[in-house]
Amino acid sequence: MDLGVTAVMLPELDFDEQIALCAELGLRYYQYRPRIIPENSRGKPYSCWGNHKFDLTPERFRKEGQALTQKLRQAGLEPWGALPQAVIDDPDDTLRLHLEGAANAEAHCVRMGPPPYPDKPFNYPELLERAIRRYEFIVQKLARPLGIKIVMETHCRSLVTSPGLAWAICRHFDPRELGVIFDIANFSREGEVRPHLAVSVLRDYIDCVHLGGGRHVAGKTDAFGCSLVTVQACALAQSDLHIPTWLNALQAAGIKPPLIIENFASPMAGPDRLRQDAAFLKNVMDKGI
Repeated sequence: MDLGVTAVMLPELDFDEQIALCAELGLRYYQYRPRIIPENSRGKPYSCWGNHKFDLTPERFRKEGQALTQKLRQAGLEPWGALPQAVIDDPDDTLRLHLEGAANAEAHCVRMGPPPYPDKPFNYPELLERAIRRYEFIVQKLARPLGIKIVMETHCRSLVTSPGLAWAICRHFDPRELGVIFDIANFSREGEVRPHLAVSVLRDYIDCVHLGGGRHVAGKTDAFGCSLVTVQACALAQSDLHIPTWLNALQAAGIKPPLIIENFASPMAGPDRLRQDAAFLKNVMDKGI
């Protein structure tokens, strides 16, 4: 399995610096992150969700995508998708902008998430059916003409937090046109099941794997004396989820998706986190997962 990185974890570097670091570490894949920097973050210190040195707006991505990918390939890298903050309920023109950017960059796929679930009891079958119908329209009418695959991410607080919930949607589609970002870091927050079950549920739909670490930390107690637990990002080796076991499950299932590093552990800077996690993963694979 080849390694890659999502640009969102390298806010301190411009595009050329990101490419140089990826080439230095022997990474194969790069995930674009078209985004609009919030006005209140501009000029502030760089952060994953705030100011980025590489200011890649969706409009810029559509205009410059081909040239950006040419730079990647000159360094021996390949694009593996674009990860805008897009949800399927966005207007068609907004989604089309993201798809056209990915098509120009030959970026294979675009992440478009389902709606979040309400923080109260709700009609799940109704919301599920609405999501399936919307994905059908996006796949057939917007993405297929451009040759782009749609991917959803198993992400906490979304309608597809777990492999089973993702399967409830993606099973209606050809895996060549709709797939799943298998996000192991988010499984430490919500939706986690045992590795072999998780991989078996989604096997044909796993487009790539997102790798980050998460650990549960007990903090204060509430009025009942119950622990209030939070999940903190951490190095892969320190994760509550044993990363080698998850990689073994993928290998045993006969699939070799790209392993995309997406680690937000602080206070280490993005480039240092990437170096640490790339070295960890290479060591695991060298020892024969």
